[in-house]
Amino acid sequence: MKKKETIERIYITNEDFKKIENEIRFHEHLRRYASVRRFCYGKVMDFACGCGYGSYLLSCNPDVKEIYAVDIDKESIEWAKHEFKHEKITYINSSVETIDKKIDTLVSLETIEHLKDVSIIKNLVKKCNVDNLILCFPDKKSTHFNSFHYHDFTFQDIIDMFPAYLCYHSYKHGDVQFVLMMKLPENAPSHIFRNLKDLY
Repeated sequence: MKKKETIERIYITNEDFKKIENEIRFHEHLRRYASVRRFCYGKVMDFACGCGYGSYLLSCNPDVKEIYAVDIDKESIEWAKHEFKHEKITYINSSVETIDKKIDTLVSLETIEHLKDVSIIKNLVKKCNVDNLILCFPDKKSTHFNSFHYHDFTFQDIIDMFPAYLCYHSYKHGDVQFVLMMKLPENAPSHIFRNLKDLY
């Protein structure tokens, strides 16, 4: 059925609507990786890299020397190897629990809310001796409508989860909160930095 366009109404098919919504979602994912790329350096792990476009985007930063792009889904990794091959990137089809490498920067974008057991990421950070931790999560309640989300986090929840790290930057992008943390000096008591809202 063809309708005449008016200023107040846009007639669009359901098929076109879904296509546009998917495009918006994809652009949002790209923006998230693009927004953290400048903070990455050295050996980087992209935790839950999916189909590889985010890892590829991170590899364009000259401060990034090597990327371990890890995902548990075999099909995604095969796609990434084919479409987003780069000399800096090693794609790994595995659980992160098997990874035991020194990592300078850990990137984990909208992954932590998908983990039933958040100790997975805490153990990974410790085991890989991560210096620079970059993660983001939905800044809203999402567990009631997204069956793949197990947690609703706040900024302070994340700060408290990594007491050996100091938040050096945080920002919001749409309804997603980004938290960037670096390892505290060895002799600095973590409680000094616990509530960073006092510093603003």
